[in-house]
Formats: sequence, structure tokens, C-alpha cells
Amino acid sequence: MDKDSNDKSEMMQFLEDTAPAKPGEPSHTPRSVWRILITDDEKDVHTATTFALRNTRILGRPIEFLHANSARETVEILKNNNDIAVIMLDVVMETPNAGLDLVAVIREELKVTDSRIILRTGQPNQAPEIEVIRDYDINDYKLKSELTQSKLYAALTTAVRSYKQIRMIEAGKQGLDMIVRSSSDLLTKNGLNAFAQGVIVHLSGLLSVPPEGLICVRRSDRRRESEPHIIAAAGHYCLLIDHPLSDLEEIHARNLLEASLDSRTNVYDKYGLALYLGSDARGDMSCYVSSGNQLDDIDQSLLEMFCTNISICADNLTLLEQLRDYAYTDGLVGLPNRNALTEEINTFITEGNREGYVLAVADIDNFAEINASLGQKYGDLLLQSIAKRLRNKFPKPCFVARVAGDTFAIFGPDTHLKAENVLVPFASPFDISGEEQMISVTAGYVPIIDVDGGATEAIKDASIVLKLAKSGSRGEVVRFDSEMIETAKGRLEVLKGLRTAFDMERLELHYQPKLHLESGKVLGVEALLRWPVEDGEFVPPGTFIPLAEQSGLIVRLGEWILRTAMMELQNLQYQGWKDIHMSVNMSVAQLQHPAMMQTLKRVLAETSVDPSLIDLEVTESVAMEDLTNNTLLADIKALGFQISLDDFGTGFSSLNYLQQMPIDRLKIDQSFVKEVKDSSGNEIVELIVHLGHKLNKKVIAEGVETAVQAEYLKSLNCEEVQGFYFARPMSSTKLYAWLKERT
Repeated sequence: MDKDSNDKSEMMQFLEDTAPAKPGEPSHTPRSVWRILITDDEKDVHTATTFALRNTRILGRPIEFLHANSARETVEILKNNNDIAVIMLDVVMETPNAGLDLVAVIREELKVTDSRIILRTGQPNQAPEIEVIRDYDINDYKLKSELTQSKLYAALTTAVRSYKQIRMIEAGKQGLDMIVRSSSDLLTKNGLNAFAQGVIVHLSGLLSVPPEGLICVRRSDRRRESEPHIIAAAGHYCLLIDHPLSDLEEIHARNLLEASLDSRTNVYDKYGLALYLGSDARGDMSCYVSSGNQLDDIDQSLLEMFCTNISICADNLTLLEQLRDYAYTDGLVGLPNRNALTEEINTFITEGNREGYVLAVADIDNFAEINASLGQKYGDLLLQSIAKRLRNKFPKPCFVARVAGDTFAIFGPDTHLKAENVLVPFASPFDISGEEQMISVTAGYVPIIDVDGGATEAIKDASIVLKLAKSGSRGEVVRFDSEMIETAKGRLEVLKGLRTAFDMERLELHYQPKLHLESGKVLGVEALLRWPVEDGEFVPPGTFIPLAEQSGLIVRLGEWILRTAMMELQNLQYQGWKDIHMSVNMSVAQLQHPAMMQTLKRVLAETSVDPSLIDLEVTESVAMEDLTNNTLLADIKALGFQISLDDFGTGFSSLNYLQQMPIDRLKIDQSFVKEVKDSSGNEIVELIVHLGHKLNKKVIAEGVETAVQAEYLKSLNCEEVQGFYFARPMSSTKLYAWLKERT
């Protein structure tokens, strides 16, 4: 505790006045003295005290005296000096209690709490009350007659030691506070270089030195073979940022930094210090501070804590950077991902750069087939090759990103990114593992100026254009058209409304009867999906059914329709109509779903309906595909279901395949029934009826709307009919009433 302490301004040690620097001595070297204020209205007291303590050192430092003859002078001195260790205060001056009154001013008004106070009086009867000593933190009370040289030295030594301890505690508290605030601030830095620059700023504040002599270096090589580089600096050292440490001409600073990096510890000497801030995750990092200050134990403890906190912050920053890489970079091809593209476009839009910028989104045609036939590894290599070629074809200022599995995006000025150039990178084959691979690509092209909104809307519009191009213009670039987008958005709104209606159980099944044409007997009903809206009208099935099929919603809808229809069949049987059949349409998406058979078995188990009373209607194209690819229809037939070939005549079935299909009936499409009034329509319907009979299949005609059509079908011996002429689709309640009326 005897060694001299050095000035750290507000943070690190004692606030002490600074003497003029000696030649060659750092300008911030402190003046190491204890400042003692003598307040007394007797001149002899001042003289006697200074004489008694001349050439005296307390705790290793000399004493410097300040003098005040009154309370007013004392206040002025304290206002202008914040490093007074001890105040030797006379109790009786202008008034009998002037000294005691001044104590209250010092502690309460001036807020001087660390300076120690020794009360002195020449009159024994002027002793202060115990409460005054306690409340105003008075260090000692002495009679002037008692203060011999030895007693005066002892009293001052006790007071100075107390002052030093108080200042050390306060410096420690303030240092810890700065460390906490520094850690919080540094975590907001973007990038390790900015972080290192922030460390320099906070470290100079902690040590109360100008940032002129601070340098931060890093060696990222874990094997510690690479040369350290300067990543941050202050003052005239700024010119060395991004330079190797060997470019630093000051040998002492370079040696200190290298010693810190090699030993991975803090290194101190009388000219400066190097603080180690590295870790295994980031590599070695050290910060050099040029300082002539000698650091005591508390200083070094605070610096150790600072280094620990800063290292933790830097590791967290490194983790955040890695997470950012994961969040904004595609791991497979190394390109920016959708998040990065969104941020890039929004940045340009925010800066008002819509004019002249475009977004192209390109998708590989039939990539799933390439992956399936040649393997995922081959597909990954193909994607990586495409990414490399796009980067080379569209360098900065263009921005290339991978936004989905086989979908890439290019954003940039239209001077560099023209619609006719988007497909150029794909014109020549790709070399994948020594094999040439040609691919076809379809793209959407959207000027940002035409986008109503930000990056999200731009990517959405480009994706819509791409999807439309995929359905009608494969292998081409389709430019944005506002009418096209509005149509697509309208379809999306319909789909959104359909999902909501389904989730809120607002959809209904209506049932259209099927009759035996000759006898008029009701053979069954067909379950038809209906979507009622608030005004009592219905959304046309032709509007929402295709959207449900394209979106995949039809799979969930289809299961609900099947289950609801089979439960309705249970009710019909319970009401006495035991021979009625129920027809349910099956979409392509349902039949292609891998869980199709499990769904049928599950619904059968839940309803306990005889499957022979369920007629599943499939389109001609689906039946043809099933025959060439798998045996799904045969498996469905094995469960006991009946199968009808719906919309017959609109597909391209060969007679050979038609004989092999496991179906029970042919359903003549209503478009042919509608034309029975002319010769061409009559011939097709007649051909289908005769073909069905020849193949031992039942034949049903749908869309029968007139008596003429019904009579003509009867003349052809068409067994079953369905249409408005006999009955419209109706709710279950109306169906029961209709059936009772016919009975």
C-alpha cells in the first residue's frame, strides 16, 4: 500500500493535479503528492503546521499544503480542486461554530465525500457533538495544543490512508461500471474491425489516456503461423489499419504486441501495456496502449476483468456474424439467399433507386426429374455450377441469389440485366463430373418501378410471373404485366378465401340424383362441393376447384368430401334408401398422393359403409396414367369400391387400354350430351353407348337438360342419366324431401 499511485482522471485511481512534464517524460505523468487543505483564521497555525510537516512523506508521497483563512475561501478552493486528501478545519473562525457549519456545506452542498476532515480547536469547550462527527463523516477531532509533530503526523497518516482506500473503492466501482457499459456498447458493433475500434475508444476512457497510442492487432491463423495484422488504430496509427504488424516502425510497441500474442496474456512494462483479447474461436488478438503510468493491483485487476468481458463480447460477436452468414447465405452454392436478396432490394428502394432496376427469377425446368434420375449429389453439383456461371455472367453491380431449391434470382440495373440476357448463361452445357448436361430454364422479369411495394412484393410478383411462364411459356423469359399480376392476385384471394371457408366449416356438399332412364328409379346421388357466400349465392365450382387442385388443398378437401358423403350415405340407409349409391369425384392430386390408400381404408373403417355402394369417379387421363405407371385403380377396386370413368370422350384412351381398365361404367361428358340435337353430337354419344355395351360396362350420361336429350338416350338404351331435366344438385335436407316425394 506504500507505493505511489498515478492519476487516472475519473476512472482508474486518484484525481491528482499534473505537473509540467520534464523533457522526454510523457505529458500525462501525474504529480504524486497528497494535497492537504489548512482552514484556520490564525496565521500562526498555518505556519506552525507546515513547518512541523516540512519534508514529510506519507505513504511514500510528499505533502502539498493549500491554505484558507475563512469558510468562504475554503469553499472556493474545494470548488476548484477535486483532489484534496485531508481538510484540517478550525472549529472557531468568524463565528463560534463556523467550522462545524462549514462541514455541512462541504458534505451536503459541495458533495465532497471522499476528502477526510480533521477538526481542530484551541478551545476545549468547543468540542463538536457526537451526532456531528457521525453525520458528517469527520475523520478526527484534535485540540491544537495536542498536535505535536508526531501526533500531527499520525493523524494525517490515518486520514490519508482512509482517503486512499475510499478513492480506490470508488475508482473500482467506476471502472466496473465502465466495463459493463463498454460490453453493452461493443455488442452492437457490426463486424470485428468496428468492434476493435470500439475497444480502443473504451480502453482509452478506462485508462484515462488519449487514444493516440492505441493499436489493435489480430492473428486469425489457429496454428499461429501467419503474421498479425492491424485491424484497428487511433491517431497517426490509423494509416496502418489492414497492414501487417511488421509495418509498425515502433519496435517497443511491436515487441510488446508480439509478446502478448505469443503468450496469450497481458504484458506490462514502464512504457506501455499489451492486453490479450483473443480466443480459440477468433484467433489471437491484442491491443497496445502507450502509457507511462505505473499500474497498481486494482488497475491490473480491472484490466483483467475488462479483457475477459471484451473477449466474451468478441466471441458473441463472432457467433452473431456466423449466424448472420447462416441467415443470409445459401450453404450449398455459397450465394446470398432470399433474406439477403430482400435486404438488398429494400436498401435500393429506400434510397429511391427504383428507376432502372429489375429483378429476374429463373427456375430450372424438370429439375426434380434430373435429381431423381441422376441422384441428389449430381443435382447439387449442377446447382453449384449454375451459381458459379451466374456470378461470372452477372458480376457487380448485379446481385445474384438462390431463393429456392432450383430457383435463382438476379437483381441489378437494366443496363447490365436485360431480359434477353437472362437465359444466356444456360445456352451452353454444364460439365458435371465429366458429363455434359444441358438444361432448360424459364424466367420471370420484373422492373422494380412497376412493383407496388417493397422487396417482398417484388419477389412475389416475379414468382407469379415465373409460375405463369412455367404453365404456358417454358424455356422463355416472360416480362411483368400488371394485368397478369392482378389476375394472379385475384386467384390467390379466391384460394385464401377457400382455405378460410374450409377451416371455418362453411363449405357444403350438395347431391344430384342419378336415375335409371327406363324406370325412373333413383339409383344414387353424386356428391358435389359447394361454397356459399354471404349474399346467398355460390362461388362457381369452376372458379375454385382448379385452384384447390393446383395448390394441393384438394387432398384435404377430398378426404373431407369422401368422409362427409359416406356419412350421408349412412343417413340415407338409416332413412330407408338402402340401395342408393354415392358417387364421389377423385382428383389427380388425390390419386397421386402417397397416402391415398390409407385414406380410403381409414374412412371405410370410420363409417362402416359397404364400399360397393361408393362410386369413385376418375378422369380418363388419370386412368390411362395409372395403367402405364402403377396398379392404384386395381388396388382401389380390390377394396370393393366401384370406379367410373368420368368425362369419357374428352381424353385419348386406346381401345386396348380401355379393355384393361378396372372400371364399372363410362360417364358420357355433358359437352357431348348437349349436342345430341345435331348429327355430329348424336354420332359420338351413340358411339360411346355402343362401346360401353360392347365392353360390358354400364353407361351414364350427365348434363341431361331436355326431354329431347332424354328420349334420344333412351332410344340408345343408355341405362343411367343425370342432369337438370331430372333434378338439380340440392342440399341434404332438400334431397330427403325430394326422395320422399318420388316415393
